[in-house]
Amino acid sequence: LVAGKATKLLTEITVKKDTDFVMLSIPIPAGCTYENKIGHTIHETHREYYKNETLVFFEKLPKGSYKIEINLLPKYTGTFTQNPAKIELMYFPTFNANNQTKSIKIE
Repeated sequence: LVAGKATKLLTEITVKKDTDFVMLSIPIPAGCTYENKIGHTIHETHREYYKNETLVFFEKLPKGSYKIEINLLPKYTGTFTQNPAKIELMYFPTFNANNQTKSIKIE
């Protein structure tokens, strides 16, 4: 990533069967802030933006693949850790999934 140049954080999820009341937690890499807080997919119910993560809520999420975009602005140079994204059922959080930790370099 290049400091000062806007980018998009893309999160892809694959849903294996229809689900209700799902929450997706997408951590924001250190060194980045939000460029803007625009963007919703067709199935999203609500989005919450925090300093360190974005929460995306779905009331009903049909089977299929989805892409969630978050507009970011890298501000500080260095190598940072991208924590794993997590998706879970809101009222039964023992059903959850996450991806691996990644490294981000901002020049």
